[in-house]
Amino acid sequence: MIQLIEEGRLVPVVGQDLLTVPESTGHKLLYPFLATKLAEYLEVSTDDLPDGAELNEIACRYLKDNRGKPQEIYAALKTVWAEAASLPVPEPLLQLADIRPIKLFVSTTFDSSLARAINERRFGGNPKTIVLAHSPNETEDIPGNLADLGAPVVYQLMGKLSAIPAYAVTQEDVVEFFHSLQSDTRRPKQLFHELTSRSLLMLGTRLSGWLTSFLMRMSKNQRLSSDDKTDYVADDTVANDRNLVLFLERFSSATKIYRDADPVAFVSELHQRWTEQHPATALADTLQSERLLSARELEPGAVFLSYASQDRSVVEQLKEALDRGGVDVFFDKEQLQGGDKWLPKLERNIHECSLFVPLISNNTSTPERRYFKYEWNQALVEAKQALSEEIFLFPVLIDDTKLPAEFRDCQSMMLRNGSPTREFVERVKQLQRKYREARLGAT
Repeated sequence: MIQLIEEGRLVPVVGQDLLTVPESTGHKLLYPFLATKLAEYLEVSTDDLPDGAELNEIACRYLKDNRGKPQEIYAALKTVWAEAASLPVPEPLLQLADIRPIKLFVSTTFDSSLARAINERRFGGNPKTIVLAHSPNETEDIPGNLADLGAPVVYQLMGKLSAIPAYAVTQEDVVEFFHSLQSDTRRPKQLFHELTSRSLLMLGTRLSGWLTSFLMRMSKNQRLSSDDKTDYVADDTVANDRNLVLFLERFSSATKIYRDADPVAFVSELHQRWTEQHPATALADTLQSERLLSARELEPGAVFLSYASQDRSVVEQLKEALDRGGVDVFFDKEQLQGGDKWLPKLERNIHECSLFVPLISNNTSTPERRYFKYEWNQALVEAKQALSEEIFLFPVLIDDTKLPAEFRDCQSMMLRNGSPTREFVERVKQLQRKYREARLGAT
């Protein structure tokens, strides 16, 4: 398993059994704590709550006893979470965050604890982690190849805490989420593409036997009996399900089930072994991350190059040619779009650039959500505020792709095979100079 981690080929699937909160007598799990607080808020009895399904039971009792609207439960839970959000980040999550080669985490919980742990241990508390969430009505997907993002990703498979029913609280919700995840139109395709080449480490998800099997099947993209990769399970719910264990032994013999350690103990030992084999790397990794993130700031009046990650080598050539021509260029090489504050920074960078150059290629002709599309949309908004005599949008085609409809009224240029030409450099240089003369008073 440690070798898989070193190669970036292991994905933890983190469940509620890793979310602990401190008590005077030790620790307890966060979700039963939330269920108790929710019951108090909704004035529902907490007698005889089923272990591992406390929130579901509170929701069912509220709907039965009070005939309330389901939407009220989600808004109430968000209110209750405000108190829990001030609790310390669970130690097992901090230990996982310390294992820095892990870049993709899947969560089956709706809270923000996992992202908080990664931000605390890897970024000094700054919100740099990319947080994405699935829901039956709106699908978020990983925006491109994981290796190109430059920041860790937390994908919340069962939704993200909200005042509306966009996350799973009841058992019915979980069924709806899994049904949506198997839909051709609503499943996060890039996420499952990344999972196909990586082993899962199931940690205290409390998913039922068949849901666990379905998730493992979706991540393989083929029958469970194919032994192309090994998944690992440290989950009491699975280990205690004799029928599921027998099923996996017969039809997924490569799956390793740990029966002698609970998820918290398992993560603690994994963290200890990793630390023993990889000492004194945390500080260096943190400094490197901070240097990369600081490089994303744009100098006012620079030219903004927007591109699909697959075209990065082409964009590097264009930037080198523009640099030689004396053009100030903003080139977000790492495309670090992590955390809750990436959008304001993107808006500021585009607002302050002199020229927005979208690189048009076959790689940008995709219906999937990609970060360059956020850049395009923001640039189109900015273009409407530009001076009438300014050219703010300057699309460049680097293959035989047609110019997108939103850019058809713009001046554009074709660069065969993406090779920079003298004409291209001179035109960009001219447009940047005009902007600075008009806006910045530069000569």
